[in-house]
Amino acid sequence: MSTARTPLILIVEDDQGAREIATMILEAEGYRVMAASGGMQALDALARAQDVDLIFSDINMPGGMDGLQLARRVADLNGHLPVILTSGHALHNFRDFPSNAAFLAKPYNRQALLGAMRKHLAS
Repeated sequence: MSTARTPLILIVEDDQGAREIATMILEAEGYRVMAASGGMQALDALARAQDVDLIFSDINMPGGMDGLQLARRVADLNGHLPVILTSGHALHNFRDFPSNAAFLAKPYNRQALLGAMRKHLAS
């Protein structure tokens, strides 16, 4: 029996449909998933669950904290926690993209999402 812990991914996405699809894909692959609908809710979830292994967040979200701001806050709290940011806008549209974050363009497919998870969980 393996003693390896299954990675926990925090999905931060204001679009309920997109959040549910990403959750289903990741859970089907065996990941544990927590979900938040915005940046402040994500920070609350991080405070409650100290074992989050990766944050996967949309960039454009309402509510006062977008994904870029969330990634910067995460870097201040835990500089080793991988962050993947996603958007339908091209990466070059975002000034001062956080150095602690990777980018996954929308729309992404199952293979791209799982590939990004494997790559950044292994780092």
